[in-house]
Amino acid sequence: MQRVLITGATGLLGCTLAATLASRGWHVVRHGRRGGDLSGDLTDARDAKQTIEQAGAECIVNLAALTDVDRCEAHPREAYLQNTRIVENLVAAIRRTQRTPYLVQISTDQVYDGPGPHREEDVMLTNYYSFSKYAGEMAATGTPSTILRTNFFGASRVAGRASFSDWIVTALERGDAVRVFTDVWFNPLSIERLAAMIALVLERRVGGVFNLGSREGMTKADFCYVLAQTLGLATATMTRSESGAAALRAYRPKDMRMACDRFEAAFAVKLPTLRQEIESMRDCYHGRA
Repeated sequence: MQRVLITGATGLLGCTLAATLASRGWHVVRHGRRGGDLSGDLTDARDAKQTIEQAGAECIVNLAALTDVDRCEAHPREAYLQNTRIVENLVAAIRRTQRTPYLVQISTDQVYDGPGPHREEDVMLTNYYSFSKYAGEMAATGTPSTILRTNFFGASRVAGRASFSDWIVTALERGDAVRVFTDVWFNPLSIERLAAMIALVLERRVGGVFNLGSREGMTKADFCYVLAQTLGLATATMTRSESGAAALRAYRPKDMRMACDRFEAAFAVKLPTLRQEIESMRDCYHGRA
């Protein structure tokens, strides 16, 4: 039984990934700020080294990050510490161990902007969040690693934490007014599919930077309407608008669609369309719709 350390294991993706890997025979060691098998401040080099030594893992999946885009914009130092320094510390610790665990670094589709779909070399950084995540990618290349640029949606397993799809479903169930953006494009995966693909990466360990998303992306507005239709939710309170109408501190990319053929070729898989991924949500939200 191989051991894998998941940092940020108590977050949205971490909880699903831990369950997925355990079901596939991995011994999962979970690290979190609160809860988990191990805890500690990974922005501190000594804590990071101790965490890796205690885990004794063959692989590490780093999910520890500050993903609040507006907070990153307002607090760039915090963005650096959480999205870059942690990766620097993990890589430095990995290079000092005899085991040399393989690193999977989870990055973001927000490193892209402009007309998509984007290939891995088409980086365009437009806010502190994307800058700090890209700097984390650069740090991850200091050790054998796979870097995955991705986005996801799906039912949360974490109390008090909601995904994008959770937010839409809850708002429509309550009859809340919702504005959905017609000028923001993306191609995320369901959280379950993403966890399965990360498991595949851990098995095959093909190094490099890869886009990992669904095929045939859509606007966030279309995503919300397709999700509502799939779950049989009324859309009378949902309104289409452009993103400029929202009072956001940080700029958000308008087109984050990724070309994922490099991942498909490297790992011998065919990724689903975004519509197929949305339709897979029927069972996840069955009790709520």
